[in-house]
Amino acid sequence: MSLLQNGTLRIHSANFSSKGDYKCIASNAAGADTVTYQLHVAALPPSISEEVQDTVIIQPVKLSCQATGEPKPRITWISPHTDVIPPLSDKYRVVDDGTLILKKVTLADEGKYACVARNSAGDDIKNMIVEAELQEPYINGVRGKTTAKLLAVSYQTALLDCRVEGKPEPKVWWLTPYGHSLTPPYLGGRFQVHQNGSLELRGVRKTDAGRYKCFAKNHLGEASLSVEMEVASLAEKPSFASPNIEILPIKQDGGELILECPARGTPIPEISWRITHHFGNGTLWINQPTPSDKGIYRCLARNIAGQAEKHFKSTYLQVYRVLKGTWGTFFFSIPSQ
Repeated sequence: MSLLQNGTLRIHSANFSSKGDYKCIASNAAGADTVTYQLHVAALPPSISEEVQDTVIIQPVKLSCQATGEPKPRITWISPHTDVIPPLSDKYRVVDDGTLILKKVTLADEGKYACVARNSAGDDIKNMIVEAELQEPYINGVRGKTTAKLLAVSYQTALLDCRVEGKPEPKVWWLTPYGHSLTPPYLGGRFQVHQNGSLELRGVRKTDAGRYKCFAKNHLGEASLSVEMEVASLAEKPSFASPNIEILPIKQDGGELILECPARGTPIPEISWRITHHFGNGTLWINQPTPSDKGIYRCLARNIAGQAEKHFKSTYLQVYRVLKGTWGTFFFSIPSQ
């Protein structure tokens, strides 16, 4: 603010902090006089600058949102999925001036982003379009050639994943072991190719076994997935002959502690162990154990039909070393006192 020579008080860029009582006092040898002015500042609704970019492609993406208004507007960003964007995350960062930074833009991040400026007097919205850069095809998040194996079960449904992304949108097709080419969307007989590229095969037969290939191509490149499918006659969920929970007393006079995990199932289940935060298949080696090795020991049996889990609860294991082991069996040696 400034005081003019004629006694007028000028307030520059008045805002909410400028409101209040202002007193003008005039005095001389004969006396004094006072006049009071009460200043009210009206709220101004937000207004977003029109200089904001409509479409942004370059990386990293910076979306500016400069807004004026009284009181000072609060900036909120809305994603293309209509979610409120947090000020800081692995993908986004909103700086103090309201600018939104997208650290790395993928095809899933494309779309309309809305900047909302709001205060007590109203709000203003500005939409901006974010487009990803051109990209060669990816299948299941991987570019180039990939392979996979799938064990299907007779008379059930098999799903062969082929999630394709790329820009421009790639052309997608499957090649069956019989030499048939299938493009999405396809529905014929027991075969269906979904819009996302995945192949569904209903009522699987032994004769359906073989190599299925998924291809994705645009002008930037090509990706392929080769799936070797085997067909099992039947499937049985894993189970254990002994109880699923066992409590093992630990003797302190030496000897061996054997944790057996014999699981039944078709196909033969894969056995894995989880001990505290450590995973291991087959033989487990605990070197120089401490009291932190006590606790729950979990054996997990898994196959295409499902999974089963067995727990062993133990006190402090004074384990010296692993002597030998097989799939599903752990051998521990406890030293004599």
